[in-house]
Amino acid sequence: MSAFHGMRRLVDKWFPDRQILVRSNDSVYQLRLGKYGQLALASFGVAAITWSVGVSGYSWYLDQRLATREEQLFRSELSYNRLIARVTESQRRFGEITAQMEDTHRNLLSMAEKNLQLQARVQDYTSKLASSEKEKVRISALRTSMDNQMNALQGQIDGITNRNLALRDELETVETVMSRVMRERDQALQRSKKLQGELSDARQRIADLHTIQQQAMQRVAETADSTILELENVLEMTGLQPEAFVLPPMKPQEPGVGGPFVAFEPEHPKDEEFVNVAMALTDRMDQLANLQDRLKKTPLGEPATSYYLSSSFGKRKDPINGRWAFHSGVDLAGPVKTPILATAPGKVVHAGWSGKYGKMVEIDHGNGVRTRYGHLFKVLVKKGDEVRYQDHIALMGSTGRSTGSHVHYEVLVHDKPVNPIKFIEAGRYVFKNEQDDTDRDN
Repeated sequence: MSAFHGMRRLVDKWFPDRQILVRSNDSVYQLRLGKYGQLALASFGVAAITWSVGVSGYSWYLDQRLATREEQLFRSELSYNRLIARVTESQRRFGEITAQMEDTHRNLLSMAEKNLQLQARVQDYTSKLASSEKEKVRISALRTSMDNQMNALQGQIDGITNRNLALRDELETVETVMSRVMRERDQALQRSKKLQGELSDARQRIADLHTIQQQAMQRVAETADSTILELENVLEMTGLQPEAFVLPPMKPQEPGVGGPFVAFEPEHPKDEEFVNVAMALTDRMDQLANLQDRLKKTPLGEPATSYYLSSSFGKRKDPINGRWAFHSGVDLAGPVKTPILATAPGKVVHAGWSGKYGKMVEIDHGNGVRTRYGHLFKVLVKKGDEVRYQDHIALMGSTGRSTGSHVHYEVLVHDKPVNPIKFIEAGRYVFKNEQDDTDRDN
């Protein structure tokens, strides 16, 4: 009660009754303003000042939020440009590796062709050596015949003295022939030694060529094994086994062949080893090509450049009715009309409305792998289109059974849903390694 009287005394003190005189032409009016009227006007003024300060503060708060949003948009655009640069560099790096392997394969074919040419030259030298041996035998027979003739002439010289001069002339002729034959024999021996030296050099060059070929093929095989192991690790990161996920290459139907079996006997002791190494390398290269082709069509990319994970794969409480349910994909949230990207090349098998998915795009990547993108604002492709990696296929929205702007992203392997996050993490691992390789090269 005392507080009420105290308040009333303050009102009486600060707001006493006042009179206001208003002059109009020659008339004067008197307005009486009581203490409660003054109190009402003062309250209204305080409320107006408070409202003005509140509006100014809220306007400043909105300006700060807008500046923060613009900075986030700038950082998102910068991250997108960096990702595009990384993808472009990865494609360039992959093209360089493929070209390097093709050059190595061509070098191996060239070395094999040179090997065949050297073998042909060795056979030619062997043939010439055999001809020289025959010539040597013929000269030896001719020498024996000449010795017999000399013995006969010597008997004639001893028996017929009256023909001494004639026999002497004939002997000189025989000695001349013998000298020519001896010179031819010496020349034949020199040619034979020279051919033997050339044959030894050719055999050494062939052995060196075999060693170089095996070393080159070993280096190629080691590189192929390392690349195959890394690609298999990437596939295993997705939760799939490479031997079950990658199909063996289709072999063309072989024509009818036959005949008796005759064992292959290589001319050079290392030929068989070289053939075995070459066949093993061919198998590795086929396996590597198969893995690379499959990895190109594996959805390792991200369906958007800017998003956050709003719902994981597997068991969850349904966002509509709150009951436990199985979530066959992941929900990636972001602003409406955020571009949706193809995570791997493939063929569009559905583009349009699909029940509770709303507007949905489904892409077949081959080998039983498909991806789905649901709750879209707008579809940018049509059924039957062939899309490439990171092509724009839709815009993010909230159609169908949805509570807000996001994309429902699914990965199916032989019609069975698997966790898409494993594929996204494997793709980040691949791009990170390729960026590290690029940094080391630079």
